[in-house]
Amino acid sequence: MHQFSRRVLATTLVAFTACASGGGGPSAATQNPNLISTEEIVESSASNAYEVIQRLRPNFLRTRGAVHGTPGATNAMEMVDLVVYLNENRLGGSDQLRQISTTDIREIRYFNSSEATTKWGTGHSAGAIQVVSR
Repeated sequence: MHQFSRRVLATTLVAFTACASGGGGPSAATQNPNLISTEEIVESSASNAYEVIQRLRPNFLRTRGAVHGTPGATNAMEMVDLVVYLNENRLGGSDQLRQISTTDIREIRYFNSSEATTKWGTGHSAGAIQVVSR
């Protein structure tokens, strides 16, 4: 019985090690759909952050809502743009992504409305994109 237990333990350890190594499993980038890694940015051959996102994660750029009855709005329903951050500095709307060269980017992260509000405060009803520089 003692020899049997060692064999079972050895087999279990081999199986556990094989699973833990992640051989052939999904990469870290595919495990987090809200992150674009350095490797993906380089492979995209894009020239700016907007192009990277448009090619790799276009869903980051989708408008996610509208604000009804916004003070000063010209119509009853105004579309809300996401907020772009370079590191921790607020840049503005999605058009600012075109100004950030891919050579300056380490990673790009998408935050939904709730996550962005927790991280930066109110005013993120369409979410936020954070570009982290090298």
